[in-house]
Amino acid sequence: MNAQSQRFCAWCGPAQMVIFLIGFWAVARFMPPLSPTLDPDHAAAVFRDHSLAIRIGMLITFYAGALSVPWVAAITVQLKRVEGGVHTPLAYTQLGLGCLLPLEFIVSLYFFATAAFRADRDPKIVQVLMDLGWLPLTGLVYTVVIQAIVIGAAILMDKRDEPIFPRWSGYFNIMCGLLMSPAGFDLFFKTGPLAWNGLIAWWLLVFVYFVWVIGNIVLVLKAIRLQEIQSDEAARAGEAATVG
Repeated sequence: MNAQSQRFCAWCGPAQMVIFLIGFWAVARFMPPLSPTLDPDHAAAVFRDHSLAIRIGMLITFYAGALSVPWVAAITVQLKRVEGGVHTPLAYTQLGLGCLLPLEFIVSLYFFATAAFRADRDPKIVQVLMDLGWLPLTGLVYTVVIQAIVIGAAILMDKRDEPIFPRWSGYFNIMCGLLMSPAGFDLFFKTGPLAWNGLIAWWLLVFVYFVWVIGNIVLVLKAIRLQEIQSDEAARAGEAATVG
């Protein structure tokens, strides 16, 4: 079995979070998020005064989005074991949804980078670019919500005496998906908990996403270890049968 490559892919999960915090928070200084109520002049001033830092921060953060793909691949390998056989629709659904997320994420970041690209841009255009960045960054949770629910459903369908993932982790994934879903309402609010910088649409979303990633990393690493043990036992049993 390819345990080493699976572990490498699984550890890309925490790597993406560290890189995100470095690029988005430490360099670009986009945490806490800019306010949706910023007028065009103030929005333009932010992107003009921090133009270089924002572009460097976005460049770093792009890689956080890309690193989510290997992490999703590690989950897919173990979900295929959960479903068993050749036909594993839930594993492939999870893979497809997981590969959409970095595309959505990186495109949103490019609007920020574009706003910072020309310091002399019309302030109203900068405000539009800011909106185009923040609204999907928090609001495009649809794919990750369904991804989490699909993972949870697959886990709960595992009827083995010794399941690949513990049953509680199925409910954990479904609950995380549901908790991230309210962020999609940022389209309707400029202030309050559902605005893109609000308690629910931003802070709850980021916290739950990080908990969800970390939780699934632990689960996948344990599943890989279980797979190794089962593979070794099968190999020893085969050797014993050959000798006998």
